[in-house]
Amino acid sequence: MIRPPGLRPQARYTLESGVLGLVVGILVVGPWAHGGYLLLLDWVSGPNQTLNAGVYGLSAGSIDAMPFRIGIESVRAVVGSAATAWIVVLAYFPLAAAGASMLAGGGRIRRNAAALFMVCNPFVVDRVRAGHVTLLLGIALLPWLLRSAVNARLGLRWIAVRPAGWFALAMAVSPHMFWIGGVLLASVALLPKPSPRDLVRTIQIGLSGMLVYFYAVVVYLAGVRTIEVTDADLTAYATVPGPGGLITTLLGLGGFWRDFPDRAATSLPAAVAIPALIATVGLAFLGLVRLWGRAPELGRPLAMVSALGLVLASGVSGPFELLYRGLFDALPFFEAMREQQKWLALTMLGFAVGMGAAAEWVSLVVPDLVHRLRNTTRHRVEGAISRSDIGAGAAAGLTVGALALASAPALFWGLGGTVQASSYPAGWYETDQRMGTGDELALFLPWHGYQPFAFTDGRSVATPAGAFFRRPVLASDSVELAAVRTNSVSLRNAYLDRIIASGGGGTAFGRLVAPLGVRYIVLAKDRAWDGYQWVGRQRDLRLVLSSDSVDLYQVIPTGTGRVVAQRSVPDLERATRMASADELGTEALVTDGGDDGNQPSSRAGGLRRLSETAWEVSAGTPGWTVIPEEWSAGWRAADGSGQPTLAGSVAFRLGGESMTIDYRPWRWLRIGTAVSLAALLALLVLGLVEHRHEVRRALLRRHGRSLSEDADRAGEL
Repeated sequence: MIRPPGLRPQARYTLESGVLGLVVGILVVGPWAHGGYLLLLDWVSGPNQTLNAGVYGLSAGSIDAMPFRIGIESVRAVVGSAATAWIVVLAYFPLAAAGASMLAGGGRIRRNAAALFMVCNPFVVDRVRAGHVTLLLGIALLPWLLRSAVNARLGLRWIAVRPAGWFALAMAVSPHMFWIGGVLLASVALLPKPSPRDLVRTIQIGLSGMLVYFYAVVVYLAGVRTIEVTDADLTAYATVPGPGGLITTLLGLGGFWRDFPDRAATSLPAAVAIPALIATVGLAFLGLVRLWGRAPELGRPLAMVSALGLVLASGVSGPFELLYRGLFDALPFFEAMREQQKWLALTMLGFAVGMGAAAEWVSLVVPDLVHRLRNTTRHRVEGAISRSDIGAGAAAGLTVGALALASAPALFWGLGGTVQASSYPAGWYETDQRMGTGDELALFLPWHGYQPFAFTDGRSVATPAGAFFRRPVLASDSVELAAVRTNSVSLRNAYLDRIIASGGGGTAFGRLVAPLGVRYIVLAKDRAWDGYQWVGRQRDLRLVLSSDSVDLYQVIPTGTGRVVAQRSVPDLERATRMASADELGTEALVTDGGDDGNQPSSRAGGLRRLSETAWEVSAGTPGWTVIPEEWSAGWRAADGSGQPTLAGSVAFRLGGESMTIDYRPWRWLRIGTAVSLAALLALLVLGLVEHRHEVRRALLRRHGRSLSEDADRAGEL
């Protein structure tokens, strides 16, 4: 048993539970720690992974956990992308286990049972399989947030920094924690009976923690476009009832919206799963009932959020559909919770602590029962409880805690052996070497946001081209889920959606994608590539590399930089016909405005990227210049803003002098990001100071009591 010198028993128990969680985590990620890259549904890695455009406010993902993205990039710089992918998954397990232990309190059995359930249950299995790593890390911080909030209430504090720090850190990792963590804070404020102090402190915690999203205010004020979420998303991401119905599914912490084909391979037989579910729910309920009366400041909020998690997780699939749709329509930013099953994080937390309390109760009750049975059998009336009785109680308590291991076959050793680290094909490396680096884009086909690959054993993952190639990649961001094809607001991707859906729009696909700054077409020869045979028939593409896994084409036409002329076309269909008839040149195509300059134009070039948010236009012929960036009014030249092209890029009418075009929102967004990071750091530092002061006061009180007791004993003598 680990016994670090100088640690109090409570801290030692927390550390031991953290080690238990680490062991579980190692058993999960072991196969991923060598021999390739981890590729999950929403969590992919590759040799050239870097910050995405959202960090600069250039994509719809700009509001999504920017501090976490920056932090992860720092980790990649130290240990590499391959190691970072599994290390971040591993981090959930010790962090969540230690947090559950600290929240549950009590002795080893209670703490370790809670820790084990927190890291080994169906909810965790599904989220690891889906690659929802940021969500899991945010959930791992919830026990720390709840315990600090409960301690602040018990300490009768008007102001509490530590809960604000945990709240800010959780939101910095996952934006979903604004709602999930907010419900936890509200439950502590309201139960048991709230006081004005509790309400004031909770408001202070919420407002202080939300400083970490100061950069999001800048995003909003700058008019940066984010993803578009509608009522259709609620249906697409609805909780899916299992064979036993919705309530049984939720009590079993299931209902994830996506049906993974390999889930059946690791599922428990019904003869085992049903008794395990009944025992788990019954014991969790028993533990929460005991905590309701014995530790009301913790037990009552936990009971409330456990029930509320079930209600909200039922979402639009159950009896509370109208309630959930009403919240979705009425509350700002509630679209973050479009996937309703995420609310089960609250129930999981309550069940973990309840299971711990039940395991401890069983470990205390069983010795007494065994002792009584022995006395009855042997006709003895008196006698101390033996070590064997205590051992029986401990074994019973550990058995209760071990119910969490029912999920172990689906979780351990790479999700039951269904997910292995992937090795990219040699053809991908050859393609990367042939393309090299540069400012011009590589367009990746097949055009799907998620797709299976041979090197992922047929599992669908987020298209990993952007993480693999050194050259900037233009790939689909479409989810293609039920009625929701995409949540994107990208004009570029909408343009490409239509062209690719029509088989390249004829025989001049290169001319149509040149205004986007595309220099190469990468066609992966996987399951969907048969539908892309039209690529090889394009007269303005040149095949420069063909391998077993990839065909690489070079785009012959150009269409960015100083194109000089502008042409007005009513729609994409007209542009497609003109391109096929060789009637289009490099000129900027717009739907509003008249023709300008000689057409078709053959001018292009004179453009150099200075940074992710700035381009330099060389001196040249006055006229129109096309910048290969997603359209935004934030792109500005010295004499004003540009206009969108038909392709969704940005066109400026410029003079002949050299000038810089930059993305103006980044000037403010970097300030907002710095403020957010500074606020997070300040809250964490002040929280540590607050913690040290409380520990010091506790030691002084303990020392004072010891001196008083010594004086009393001396007086008696």
